[in-house]
Amino acid sequence: MSKPKVVLIAGSGHGGTTILNMVLGQHPDIFATGKLRDFPHGGLFTEHNVCSCGALAQTCPFWSEIREQYHPFQDLPDQEKIPRLFDIIRRVSGMSFVGDVSHNVGYAQQLANTDGINLYLVHVVRDGRGVVHSRIRKDYRIGRLKSSPLSHLKRVFTVSRRWSWHRREFARLEQWLGGKAVRIQYEELCRDPQAALQPVGDCLGLDFGAIGKSLGSGQPFKRVPHLIRGNEVLRSRSDIVLRHDTAYRTAMSRIDRTIFRLAVWLP
Repeated sequence: MSKPKVVLIAGSGHGGTTILNMVLGQHPDIFATGKLRDFPHGGLFTEHNVCSCGALAQTCPFWSEIREQYHPFQDLPDQEKIPRLFDIIRRVSGMSFVGDVSHNVGYAQQLANTDGINLYLVHVVRDGRGVVHSRIRKDYRIGRLKSSPLSHLKRVFTVSRRWSWHRREFARLEQWLGGKAVRIQYEELCRDPQAALQPVGDCLGLDFGAIGKSLGSGQPFKRVPHLIRGNEVLRSRSDIVLRHDTAYRTAMSRIDRTIFRLAVWLP
């Protein structure tokens, strides 16, 4: 079995990983999947999870085929079953690269140390203030945060520290992988996708010129057919236009900005 080529998009939650996964999935040689960590467990095939094709993930014909072929290998050690999973997805999709996403440093390190795959890392970094503001906004929306000022401030500090740690640890993995890793700024991707995607294409040996030009002109994404994890709103729509969310610049309070700077400054 030749080693399957895996593109791991790594970064913080609310940091643009789903968007970049969908962007790379516009290329005919990359099959974007979502987050495959713990496959087939981790809530991927519950009765509530919907594949981007519109079917429930547990009844989606594509993922049903993947699960059937993977079943004989899922109890093997990680070093053996991880390459099997990516190889099955590669063969069934018919594409050269399999795209995966992770906000988990340990999983990214595990893939980097898996001999049976050919790993490429794309580290996406978004302005931490945007990450924190987006996460806090969601926490209020889903009821995780209430109106307690102290709980709010603690959560801002925690999310800020996590963003800083993710950025540092994924940067270390970048260095370790050398020429098989590239960093992309989320803001640059939104501002000039053609220029931002150029180093990614150079790393993977693929041409993203036409894709970058189309996105830069305001054309919507093509629907990525079989995403099973990631931002549910994004992966369920087919009219998404690349746009930079700058709400944090005016909506993030002064105290939240101060806590962010403190959290990032602390060792």
